[in-house]
Amino acid sequence: MQLITVPIMKIKHLMKNCTFVLLLISGLVFGQLKKITQSEIRWKAYKSLKAESLSHYGTIQLKSGAVLFKNEELQAGTFIFDMNAIDAEDMNANPKQKRYLENHLKSDDFFDVAQYPTARFKITGISKNSGLYNYIIIGKLTIRDKTKTISFPAKIFRKGNKFLLNSDKFTFNRHDFGMNYDTFEDMLISDDVEMKINLTAG
Repeated sequence: MQLITVPIMKIKHLMKNCTFVLLLISGLVFGQLKKITQSEIRWKAYKSLKAESLSHYGTIQLKSGAVLFKNEELQAGTFIFDMNAIDAEDMNANPKQKRYLENHLKSDDFFDVAQYPTARFKITGISKNSGLYNYIIIGKLTIRDKTKTISFPAKIFRKGNKFLLNSDKFTFNRHDFGMNYDTFEDMLISDDVEMKINLTAG
């Protein structure tokens, strides 16, 4: 009996092709698979008093993402965030302090981008909602290799041949993802990180 060996790179290539085929089949059977073409992901964090003067805010870049629609209804989606591209917009007027804050957010006190360069959100459920934000999106948020279920209201609509998703403001608790700063300093920072997401797929 002859043992046939296949190089690891060949296996990875085959797996990648299989994944693409599966996505293509799912798109044909279950709906339209659309890539994210534009994105704006905003964050805001406060001191424990949550005063505007004690807040920081900025953006996070989307590395990749795709959503699945069927009969113009969102069915699923996966989004990968580039945590190395976190930006502290409120500090633009002070480049030195801006660089310090961004490096601190990337350190192991917070997102630890050296070990966890990306974060992920995978949609697991969608339900109708009343009002401007016509859907509730439920999904698994993974940061620092820790996963929690979160949900948020979103407005989803079609514009020409593109689909737009605009979320309401929502929060996640940083402690759920192991972001625990020095004991004393940690008490001065709010547990909640505020987020708002705007995506265009097409």
